[in-house]
Amino acid sequence: MTLGAEFFTLTTLYLLALLSPGQDFFLILRHALLHGHRSAWWSCLGIALGNGFYIALSFLGHGILGQISWLLPLIESGGALFLIYLGGLLLLSPKPHFNTQEEAPHRPSLASGFFWQGLLSALLNPKNTLFYLSVLFTILPPEITPATRLFYGAWMISLLLFWDMGLAYLLGHPSTAARLLPFLHPIQKIVGIALILFGLISLGRGLIPEGLSLFAEENVPLFDAYPSIG
Repeated sequence: MTLGAEFFTLTTLYLLALLSPGQDFFLILRHALLHGHRSAWWSCLGIALGNGFYIALSFLGHGILGQISWLLPLIESGGALFLIYLGGLLLLSPKPHFNTQEEAPHRPSLASGFFWQGLLSALLNPKNTLFYLSVLFTILPPEITPATRLFYGAWMISLLLFWDMGLAYLLGHPSTAARLLPFLHPIQKIVGIALILFGLISLGRGLIPEGLSLFAEENVPLFDAYPSIG
């Protein structure tokens, strides 16, 4: 496969993955609607940094990652706990109110909290690890130069950051927020319950002894590597 074909294929698959909403999307949605796009941009930066970590980790190769046998189970357990935490925040959150006349004032503590929530959301999502491992090792040959790897990594992070910040800008715009805000409260409850249930199921599967687990017997990962990084 030529360099141009690699670039086109990688970009197409990555854009398709970005179109699939996940926990990162709902995090950006909530922050943008409640606090405006500038505050939500800090969540986007954290998400981009977390994805950048997994891109770099993927470029290390299957051989190195295969020696760290505890890494993926740790991410899976941490991800399940974070889903329960995020679901609890959504489920217990009060009915939101948004000032449509003026964006919420910027506060350093708020920005820092949003950044760390975005970073943890990306780091504790096992689908990110599996997605980057499957895509990068399927499309990119092992003999590509470090400079090419750096270019592809920077390109994917740039696409992710541009997409998430653009999404936050659209959702955080006063006119958009005014239309979507009445629906946010019931959506938060539904998504919160779904995230808690999914986190509990995922955590329960991780605690099943190997002798009783079909996943352990078949060596199937807890999260399938389907193309979604959100």
